[in-house]
Amino acid sequence: MSAFPQTAFAELERLGPLLGVRASLDTSRECAPLPVELAARVLAGQEAGERGGAFVRGLTDVVLVLIEDFPDNIFWDLDYLACRLWSAGGPRDIEVFTHRVVGLFRGFGNKSELRFRYAHDFLFGFDWARWVAREPLVRAGIGPFDLAFFDYLDARRQTLVELISDNDAKYGQLEGAAFRNPFTFLREPHEEELLHQMLAREDLIPVKAWRMDGERRWELPFSDLRAETARRLGITREDAS
Repeated sequence: MSAFPQTAFAELERLGPLLGVRASLDTSRECAPLPVELAARVLAGQEAGERGGAFVRGLTDVVLVLIEDFPDNIFWDLDYLACRLWSAGGPRDIEVFTHRVVGLFRGFGNKSELRFRYAHDFLFGFDWARWVAREPLVRAGIGPFDLAFFDYLDARRQTLVELISDNDAKYGQLEGAAFRNPFTFLREPHEEELLHQMLAREDLIPVKAWRMDGERRWELPFSDLRAETARRLGITREDAS
């Protein structure tokens, strides 16, 4: 078996310092792993073949687009996403998976019409849990990083773009450099960090993205519980209806 050459990780290693402090919602670790550390963990014992090369390129592309389109992202628990990228299949399957994730980040991030500030709702499964709960008999077997859920997110993005075009009351047109916040609680960096750290301590995160197996749950009303936690923390928006 041919070990994966360390030179293949050079680009991932270069991206590491751009992630800042790499906060994690895993209460047992001080920070999220560097992308190069994550790649090495996933590829441990694997051959340096086409699949491995596709994985490293894919993870590099995903991390880069997160840096570019969600520069204020706080929590960098990419363990489960990296595992799902590797598990996508052969080199072509990994390329398709990468393309879909990159497209979603581009479509929802700070350079898009939507201008969401963080990737947290995607990475930690809040969007997914809410979607599954609407039709659990059909969707419970679909994971947060499965292509079927990506299909939903693509369609949801198009719906939101149309609402913005119509200057919808909830999803209206933004002014200047404002970020979109349709939620009932504040999502400035301090409040975002405080809220999600509290949720992690109370075990109210739908997808434990810091785990390679991505332990996931949809049965609890996670969106409502997050809003209630925000109320307890005193970070509810005054202008929220």
